[in-house]
Amino acid sequence: MDRAVAIRYRAGAVSADFYRVNVRVHWADTDAAGVVWFGNFLRFFEEAEDELFRALGRTRMELIEDFGIVMPRVEATLRFRSPARAEEVLEIGIAVDEIKARRIAYRFEARERDTQRLVAEGAYRVACVDPTTFKAVEFPAPLLGLFTRCASLIREQGEGRRRRAAGWA
Repeated sequence: MDRAVAIRYRAGAVSADFYRVNVRVHWADTDAAGVVWFGNFLRFFEEAEDELFRALGRTRMELIEDFGIVMPRVEATLRFRSPARAEEVLEIGIAVDEIKARRIAYRFEARERDTQRLVAEGAYRVACVDPTTFKAVEFPAPLLGLFTRCASLIREQGEGRRRRAAGWA
C-alpha cells in the first residue's frame, strides 16, 4: 500500500485529526525534578497506539499473534514544550501520518487535559517484520484495512459519541 494518509497540521494547534486517550501522570512517572521523565512519553504514545487498535476492533497482541508479525519502532522523535507533573491528566493524541507497505508513521501530542496546554509532541515509525528472521515484510491487508475506520472513529470521539478511553483517567 503506497498511498499516504493526508494530515493537516500546524505546530502548537489543537488538531482534530487525533484519536485521543487520557493518561494520568503518576509519581513513578516523574524524575528528580518532579516532571515526567522524558522516556515515559514514548510509553504514553505506545499506550495511545494500543488504544487506537483496540478502538478499531483488534488489540495489538491479537494482530501480532494472528498474522505472525512483530511491529518494532524503527525511528522516534520527541519535542518537549512544557512540564507535566504528577497527578495531571494528559490527553495523548495519535494520528496516522503515513501508511506504506512495510511501515506506518504516527504523530503524537500530549496536552494537559483541562487547559489543553501542549506538553510534548513526537512521532515514530513502526516496521512490519517477520519475528524469526527480523526481515521487513508487508503488513497484512486486513491489518491495514483497520485504518480505514480512523476518520469515523476520530469524528465520533469529537462528537462525544466515543469516550476518551484507557489509561488512568
